[in-house]
Amino acid sequence: MSKFRELDHGRSDGLNELSSAWRVVHVPVNAASEAGAEQAVAEAVDRFGKLDILVNNIGAIDPSRGAGFTALTDSEWREMLEVNLMSVVRVTRAALPHLCKNGGSVVNVSTMNAIMPNPYLIAYSAAKAAVTNLTKNLAEAYASQGARFNTVSPGPTRTDMWVGRLPEGEEAMRAFARERGISLGRFAEPHEIAHLIVFLASDHAAMITGSDYIIDGGLVKTIH
Repeated sequence: MSKFRELDHGRSDGLNELSSAWRVVHVPVNAASEAGAEQAVAEAVDRFGKLDILVNNIGAIDPSRGAGFTALTDSEWREMLEVNLMSVVRVTRAALPHLCKNGGSVVNVSTMNAIMPNPYLIAYSAAKAAVTNLTKNLAEAYASQGARFNTVSPGPTRTDMWVGRLPEGEEAMRAFARERGISLGRFAEPHEIAHLIVFLASDHAAMITGSDYIIDGGLVKTIH
């Protein structure tokens, strides 16, 4: 899993800035490992005394994306499952005893590709579909202990992943988005995804559990 271990120092600097201005603790770990998951949870509980909210927002796309199903090796499948699915399993498992004490909320970030086929991202989509299913099962399993579980499934979002791949200018961007079937004619902004996560984690969503919220500007047009 060496491809996913390099620390993005630009993002690290941004987190350090947040840490100096707010009560934010930046703990760089490999969340796909059992030790990393347990360390992240332990440090959060140690610093803040309890754990109320868990957001599992981690992902990596197919190393051989676009090359087809048969091009994906067993090693690449394992990488996709470790990063996209097992990170959620391990962090959630470590956090659950604390979340159940406080009536906590878990928001897992999946993708609209969990329900909308994309041959370019077969392994990623399959792993994220498992996250969506896992969330539904955990919502049922832990409802009696006061813990809520929901999924946020973004569509195309204007992040670093798209740097250099998007057209310049608002009109060109709208045309680009509409060509890809996005009804609202634009990509989502990261803060729009964050706002939905904050809502689901908050007491305003106290009656919501086991739900999957697609936030894609109308790209998924089927009823599910």
